[in-house]
Amino acid sequence: MRMDYTKGETWGSRPVRRYGLIGRPLQHSLSPWIHKRIMEAAGIRGEYRLYELQENELARELPRLVDELDGFNCTIPYKQKVIPFLRSLVPSAQVYGAVNTVYHGVGHNTDGAGLRSCAVPLWGKRVCILGAGGVARVLAVEAAQAGAEEIVIRARRLEQARELAALVCNLGFSHVHCADYQDQVSCHVLLNGTPVGMWPQVGGLPVPAEELANVQAVFDTIYNPTATRLVLKAKTLGLWAQGGLRMLLAQALAAQQIWNPDGDFTRLERELGSMERDLAWEVFRSSPLKLVLSGFMGAGKTHVGRLLAQRLQMPFADLDECVVRRAGQTIPNIFAAQGEEGFRQLERTCLEEELSAEGPLVLAAGGGTVLQQGTVELIHSLGGLVIYLDVPFETAWERCASGGERPLLNRGRESAWALYQRRRPLYAEAADLQVDSGGEDSQVVRAILAAFELEV
Repeated sequence: MRMDYTKGETWGSRPVRRYGLIGRPLQHSLSPWIHKRIMEAAGIRGEYRLYELQENELARELPRLVDELDGFNCTIPYKQKVIPFLRSLVPSAQVYGAVNTVYHGVGHNTDGAGLRSCAVPLWGKRVCILGAGGVARVLAVEAAQAGAEEIVIRARRLEQARELAALVCNLGFSHVHCADYQDQVSCHVLLNGTPVGMWPQVGGLPVPAEELANVQAVFDTIYNPTATRLVLKAKTLGLWAQGGLRMLLAQALAAQQIWNPDGDFTRLERELGSMERDLAWEVFRSSPLKLVLSGFMGAGKTHVGRLLAQRLQMPFADLDECVVRRAGQTIPNIFAAQGEEGFRQLERTCLEEELSAEGPLVLAAGGGTVLQQGTVELIHSLGGLVIYLDVPFETAWERCASGGERPLLNRGRESAWALYQRRRPLYAEAADLQVDSGGEDSQVVRAILAAFELEV
């Protein structure tokens, strides 16, 4: 839909500047929120609108937008298709072969500046890049310019990977190779330039988890969710790991600096940390996520889950309570009447029902839920992430041994210890994120929030 306005319109004593984003689809774009915050912090009187264009509208609309807007951004699928309508390209856009920012009819690309702001440890490292599309071009060029020792590009389309390798070689970097996407490659730094793991298919993992064993750092260009399965697993291993949220924010700031070369962005640069955290919350609010808490009996799944749901302003469900409601009897009675197999069938049915419902959810799973065959795959297929609350055995025993509602603990301490030892590595294997739950519940919640960039 065309929106007409007059360039240079004033608001009080200062001109109102007009910016926007072209692309398709745009319904989930965070750009208006980001640019509004940047302009407020920098004292810029302006507005930022979305222009969802069909490809057959580009020839008519782009010249008008160049003339009427003070600047605009480009996103998928028009980062390359806008180039014929522009007067020229700056070197960054020429190198990447793509434009994400337009000012006075000139194409720029601020993705590289966004990536550099993330301080990914690239110098002297063997870098593996997943994918060979537009964002992978940025990753490859920046890795080469940052002094990587070697670059390996893994892509499903080897021809596309070879084209990217040739581009990097033309920049004077000769230590670049290509590999099939399925090939495991030893590297120091893993950079994901694919959409695998992006909301709403958050269960995707671009490489097998075991590939992270010898990696030192992981960067995922995906920013929704704020921490993908790849980033969460890397953080669980204690690796340097970061998602694309900061890159998104920094490339928008770089665009505003291009559009407002005389602007004062000093205050904003000091506030980037808090703005990034606010942006993470905005992502959570706009994209429903399902978090499944797992762990041994007494790990605090229900208590932590309720606190976490309250903090995230998300619904909470306890899977054991769902099973009891469906069966109309207590868990010990279910075990007595149907055995563990009957209980597990009920549990899986309730799990699927809860995760299939629309909207966000924090779900406290039972102690054996994620250990059942196919359950983790089910959780991931329904848009869930698994958070393992790792509790010391002594703490777990003190918390729940005296209760009569846990049939698997009724055989005594020695049997419980053996069960704990068997299950603990299985919980870790099933987890996307592992946190220590031996302390206060509030500390556990803070650790989970920090993993998703929601708390410093």
